[in-house]
Amino acid sequence: MDTDAELDRLYRVPPEDFVAARDDAAARARADADTDAAREIAAARRPTRAAWLANLLVDDARDEVEGLLALAPVLAHAQRSLDGAALREVSAQRNRLVGALARRAAALGRAAGARVGSGVERDVRWVLESALADPDLADRVRSGRLERYERHSGFGPLGEAGSAAEGSTADADAPRGARSPHPERGGERRDGDGELAGRRRDARRREAEHRAAQERERREAERHAQALAEAEKAVETARLAAHDAGRERDDARDRADRADGRRDDAHRRVDELTAELDRARSAAEDADRARDEAGRAARDAAGRAEQAEEDLARAEETLDGLRPG
Repeated sequence: MDTDAELDRLYRVPPEDFVAARDDAAARARADADTDAAREIAAARRPTRAAWLANLLVDDARDEVEGLLALAPVLAHAQRSLDGAALREVSAQRNRLVGALARRAAALGRAAGARVGSGVERDVRWVLESALADPDLADRVRSGRLERYERHSGFGPLGEAGSAAEGSTADADAPRGARSPHPERGGERRDGDGELAGRRRDARRREAEHRAAQERERREAERHAQALAEAEKAVETARLAAHDAGRERDDARDRADRADGRRDDAHRRVDELTAELDRARSAAEDADRARDEAGRAARDAAGRAEQAEEDLARAEETLDGLRPG
């Protein structure tokens, strides 16, 4: 048995059918005396619905998924460099690709006969976005055998760039610190030049102010990049919420249309039953009249029959009287 091919097939089976399909495949491997394949197949875990959709997506659109995952280093570089314009551009590209791929995955699930709601589609989006931040998860997505829904918040700590800047500042400061102002003071004592000492103090003060200004700018850029990332996250969340609300609105309209159809059918049925009831009442009234007429006719016939029997009896008596004795 080709174990890899069998596992690939299993991870494209709808989750509700996975266990039965896995057990059947493991049983076939055991029947073939392929114990290694049977053990590996039996260890496979049923995927969540979002993971299953991601597996279908990789199978159907591998190049597009690879194109999305290729954005990971670009996105990380834009974040580390605190380049707001680059970060906005790559984030917009990421959002477009993730949205299109999540919709495609949902369509693949529906084509396979599954009910795919907006919540599951949102989970697929988080799987894809998280794969951009987590290389291990990206590899599992690429494998087409993802088992569970995983979410990663953000794309790496913004503080890395800040830490590096702080380290470089400290390293740059160290040689100046090593030189120490003491030799300068010694020089001042040697030459007694107070004006030179003042200029040096001013230079150190300006340098310190410059470093402080650079630090403030760095921290401001860091805060700006973080605020930008949070704003983009909020926009994406709002976009998802709007998409979900639109889907719910469309579903509600569909339910309302179906309810209108059922109401119209019910009204037509009421009209039909009312007409049928009117016909049944008319038939019942006709039957009552026919019954009354039949009753009268029966009574008349009974009276005539009784009269006829009396006439017959008298005629027989007259006949008997006329016969010779």
